[in-house]
Parts: sequence; structure tokens; C-alpha cells
Amino acid sequence: MRIVCVQEQLSRGLATVGRAVSSRTTMPVLGHVLLATDGERLRLAATNLELGITTWISVRVLEEGRATVPARLLAEFVNSLPSGKDVSIDGGTRGAPLHLSCDRISANVKGMDPDEFPPLATGDDRPAVRIPSREFRTMIDQVAFSAARDESRPVLGGVNVKVSGAQLTLAAADGFRLSVRHARLDHGLPEPLDIIVPARALTELGRLLGGDDDEVELSVTGNRTQVLFRVRTADGETVLVSRLLEGQFPDLQRVIPKTATTEMTISRSELATAIKIASIFARDAANVVRLDLQPGDEGGVTPGTLEITATAPDVGDNKSQMPAGISGDETHISFSAEFLSDVLGVLKSDRIHLKLTGPLSPAVIEGVGVEDYTHVIMPMHSVR
Repeated sequence: MRIVCVQEQLSRGLATVGRAVSSRTTMPVLGHVLLATDGERLRLAATNLELGITTWISVRVLEEGRATVPARLLAEFVNSLPSGKDVSIDGGTRGAPLHLSCDRISANVKGMDPDEFPPLATGDDRPAVRIPSREFRTMIDQVAFSAARDESRPVLGGVNVKVSGAQLTLAAADGFRLSVRHARLDHGLPEPLDIIVPARALTELGRLLGGDDDEVELSVTGNRTQVLFRVRTADGETVLVSRLLEGQFPDLQRVIPKTATTEMTISRSELATAIKIASIFARDAANVVRLDLQPGDEGGVTPGTLEITATAPDVGDNKSQMPAGISGDETHISFSAEFLSDVLGVLKSDRIHLKLTGPLSPAVIEGVGVEDYTHVIMPMHSVR
């Protein structure tokens, strides 16, 4: 293989695929990156067998070929080269050292036989749905954080992705909270899709997604064991492939409360600030904050009052009060400060709507005027 490429493009490509490089493995080739000519482009690929990322960069191909070399070593060397300069790469065939030169700097990097590198699915002939990258990144941000972080229930460590007609739905839950987000598609799939994608894979995908003019394609392999996301940006093309989780995802619609005895509308930013302050004390008291909701008068002349408290016996306590639109019964409820801050951080609306059915029942949080996103959070026990 003999190619010439720009340092910045090679560095950016290695950083992209580096997210899938395995740091701890019994298979040395999983710590390598594959470099292969593909027409007038260079294909870079890395995988840990659960997640694989492939990207392409523009190069000048003098001789076709493939090479597999240690990903971290190559990335560190390329990042240290002068920017704006051409990098010449040759060798690497059947594990021979890969020779790199840039300006007055050169190196020989020993690799492995590229035939040992695991093949990655392409999904070129599979039906796909398309969605704007920015919207899909927002969906991931609003849902993936609700997936379980432990491995006791593998299914809950994933995000349920559904395509039904022209609607795309992402949902996740960890037993203490759940998030559901919908989006309309220009075109659906020939048949409904219902899969579970590891939350980590979607989080990595979110980091790859670009601006308003970019789009991402979603497709599933023929044996329905892997999902592919093809991202097209002004800088090029990247494909992320992930294994799918097996199992039945819970029916979250059965968990979302349909009625409420107390409802509150309040500024999202003001509530987020109050929760952030309360969390300073809550972290020494199981991270629990308490919300007391006092409705205003029935005529609406006097607004309701929200009181947020956090008490740590060995540290102290904090109290914040703010006006809010509260209707229904007077009540109180306690939440995890971390969980409450998480959802307030991903909501885009200026004001949020909190629906309660008592201190021991799950609460619904939505953005005012937002119909495509619902978050449910379980209450915590607190002693006052």
C-alpha cells in the first residue's frame, strides 16, 4: 500500500474509529486499526466485537493495499506530526512494518496480518430509514441516560428502537426512571422494526452526528443481530455497527401514569438551579431532595409555591422557595437530585410540566408544549 493524505484528515479519522478500539482484550488485533484503500479513499476501521466504527478519508492512492497496526500508537504519532502537511504511508502488506513520513519525520510501525482483522457488516443492500442528524442526536441525549448502568438486567442496558409506519420511537428505563421520545419520518420501513441497541453504542453515535444538513441512516442486518448507522456529513462518511441485545423490552406505556392529582408548571432553568443548590447538601443524605407543592387560590390570583429542601443530619440543610403554577391537591414528593438534574438538562423547553399522583407514585415530567417526549421518575423515601 502506498498513499498520501493530509495530516488533519488522518488524525480526525483515527480519532473517530478509536472510540471502538478495545483496550483490554485477549485478541491483540482488536487493539489495532485497519487501513485499506477503497477507490480514491482510505478506509479506517476498528472494532471490539460489540461495537465497530468505519470511516473514510480522501487520499491519493499510489498503490492499493491493506494494513493493520496498533491504533493508539498510530494515533499518537499522527497527532504529533505538523498540521497542514502531507503524510506518506507505504508498506504494511501481510503484517510488514508500515512506513510513515511527514516533513522530516518518519517512523516504522509494526502491525499484524490484515486478514486477521474481523469483518464488519456493511448493510448496503438493507432497507433503511433516514433522519436528520441533529434531531437524532437530541433523541439520543434525551433517552440514553435512562438506560441501566449495571449488567444485572442486560435488556435494560439498552435503548428500545422502534419504527412503526412513519414514526421512530426511542425508549429506555432502568427501574427508577424512563424516557420515551418520538419522531416523524419521511419514509418508514417495509415492515415494523423493534430492536434493543446498547446504550453505549447510541452514546458513541451521538458524538459522531453533525449539523442540520447531515443525516443518519438506520438499518438492520439480514440475520437481525446487528444494527448499522450510516452518518453522512460534509467531511465524509462514517458507519457505526453494533450488536443487538436479545430479550423482550418492557412495555413502558403501561408504566406511564395516565392521570394526576397535582400538576405544576414552572421555569425549567429556575428549577434546575434550585436542584443544583440542594444537591450540595443532598449528596450527604442519599442524594435525596424533597419537593413540597402548595397550590395557589382557585381563582389563580395568587400563584402556588414550590419549596425544595435537602437535609443532611451531619452537614446542614438547604431550602429554596419559588412561585409556580400549581393546581390540584397539596402534596410533597422526594426525588434523586441526580436523576432530576439529568432530565432537566436534556429538556429543551423553557418551562416544564410536572404531574403527580401522590408522594409514593411515579411522576411525569414533560416540556410545556412538547408532545414527543415523556420522562417518568420514581420517588425516593425521605424523612423530614
